[in-house]
Amino acid sequence: MPKNVLLGIDIGTSSCKVGAFSLAGEALGTATQAYEIIRDKAYEAEQDGNWWWQAVCLCIGELLDAGAFSARDVASIGVVGHSWATLPVDRQGNPLRHAMLWLDRRSLRECQHLEQVVGGEYVLHLSGNRIDPAYCVPKMLWIRNNEPEIYADTYKFLQSNSFIVYKLTGVFTQDVSQGYGYYVFDTDKRNWSPEACKLMGVDYRLLPDVYESGVIVGEVTSQAALATGLLPGTPVVAGGVDCAAACLGAGLTWHGATQEQAGQAGGMTIVTDRPYKDLRLISGCHVIEGLWHLSGGTVSGGVLGWFYDQVLAFGGAGLPLTGGQNPFELLSQEAETSPAGAGGLVFLPYMAGERTPIWDPLARGVFLGLSYEKKRADIIRALMEGAAFALRHNLEVAAQAGIRPSHLISVGGGAKSEIWCQIKADVTQLPLGVPSIDDGTVFGAAFLGGIGVGAYPNWREALGKMGQIRKWYEPKANTSLYDELYELYLDSYIALKSQLHRLAELG
Repeated sequence: MPKNVLLGIDIGTSSCKVGAFSLAGEALGTATQAYEIIRDKAYEAEQDGNWWWQAVCLCIGELLDAGAFSARDVASIGVVGHSWATLPVDRQGNPLRHAMLWLDRRSLRECQHLEQVVGGEYVLHLSGNRIDPAYCVPKMLWIRNNEPEIYADTYKFLQSNSFIVYKLTGVFTQDVSQGYGYYVFDTDKRNWSPEACKLMGVDYRLLPDVYESGVIVGEVTSQAALATGLLPGTPVVAGGVDCAAACLGAGLTWHGATQEQAGQAGGMTIVTDRPYKDLRLISGCHVIEGLWHLSGGTVSGGVLGWFYDQVLAFGGAGLPLTGGQNPFELLSQEAETSPAGAGGLVFLPYMAGERTPIWDPLARGVFLGLSYEKKRADIIRALMEGAAFALRHNLEVAAQAGIRPSHLISVGGGAKSEIWCQIKADVTQLPLGVPSIDDGTVFGAAFLGGIGVGAYPNWREALGKMGQIRKWYEPKANTSLYDELYELYLDSYIALKSQLHRLAELG
């Protein structure tokens, strides 16, 4: 019997999702397992890498138990994940400490050291990125400086997806699309730079070998088969970063194609035919060889979840849930009752500082215009509009860097909200499409595995048939209002920046 199932694994910031798909792109099942973010001290954000693996095993087991397919049907496995997680492991692949996540900001001194040693221009020219605590090298240096015994025992530094690839195959790897997390990665050449390693004090031996994302790097081992229920020998590809996999899953494989990321980490990713390097944005390699991406990463995607958990659900007095309704559906329904502009309420969505394009770890969320006549619906809509303003800010910076998209394709949980999609189309003044495939990131991971095993004689043609747009949202006539509110959004951050920093320091 031919192997006709593609398995995709997505290691997200707050949960793991595993999806199984037919070669025609039909979803055979998905499973999700959540895990926490450890925040014991200010500026820290960590996760136990073993949680990722446990979640993967549970999800795969759930899918196999459901009976839609069997382990012998699985043709390949693709693994993608959130970026910039920094996990030191020993020779047996055991984590030596918790992974430091992209949200972790404690390596400010190491960033200052890198500015003095090599400077921001060198890092930008080589990796396409800025010096910031979010990236991997400052975290590596922080471990070296503050936990020397762990650094001395480290055999390799792995990221979220490469750790799972190791657990499946026993092979230490680094895919090209996650390479942008390291300043010692040459984005033009798609490989490590020994010169940069020497200049920055990074031990070259601690970095795994680099592979293109769709290359088969190993097979499921007997030990991994026992843990997951998969068959030994199942091919595993190198995988990649979630935003690039989401582009692939949405069929975005040409210059200028742009996905809007409507997940826990919001933002956008523009596919490019060469590296575009701008200090305000994020540059990296696509999961498709010969392509790159220019990205904006924000923290705005989680604002609705925060509001529901911390405000509406307090004491059980939140929006009433009936019949297993998703709380985000109710939030969207309520937001629809508020007018464009939320009745004169503007929200700065900097709930965990902000990455692109302001790169301010001390920025904080702000409501402007609260008053007694404001309703819950206005507050919810303002949260949505604030995330849309953050998206527009990134798109405008990308245009200044030389690339301006003609439309957006939305992926992630937020794409299920019709009102949020319409708000984003109105604020950005760009048509926004929602693909027929809901789980774009995990599908991109699975499809990447299919490319690796040659499941398609022409994968671009096959992807084009699968990646149809389910619905388009055209910009409506709110242009002048949103232009004015967007200017207020930009001006407010500038005016409040010093006060926000003082508050963050006091907190």
